[in-house]
Amino acid sequence: MKKMFSMTALTMALTLSATCWAGPLADATKAALMEARDNLVGLLAENVQTAQNKRIDAIKQATTKVDAHISKNGETLKEFAEVWIPFKTTRDEEIVPYILAGKKDEAKALATTIQAERFKKMLTILGALNQ
Repeated sequence: MKKMFSMTALTMALTLSATCWAGPLADATKAALMEARDNLVGLLAENVQTAQNKRIDAIKQATTKVDAHISKNGETLKEFAEVWIPFKTTRDEEIVPYILAGKKDEAKALATTIQAERFKKMLTILGALNQ
């Protein structure tokens, strides 16, 4: 009986510590994700190249933060990474070039379809880590 109680207590402690640990990780990852998103939305409104370059640099910095969280916490963020990688690729290889080429309608079309779905899924995954 005593051994069973000890195992139950240990299981509860490990579950609680994993939840507490995942919370700050999910929050930090979400903050970096939102930072990248906010700067991409801002990039859509910029017409001056120096302002665009600042936005692109900010997107890259936020992306580096997300990538660092994934590399340090791969197993915890595995499902998130499976969505993040195509999201990031589409953003960097299609949306940003469209914006810089003045093809904002094409950029918005991607951003409001597949990218919006991916973004929602990433937020859902991060939200589940906090529970």
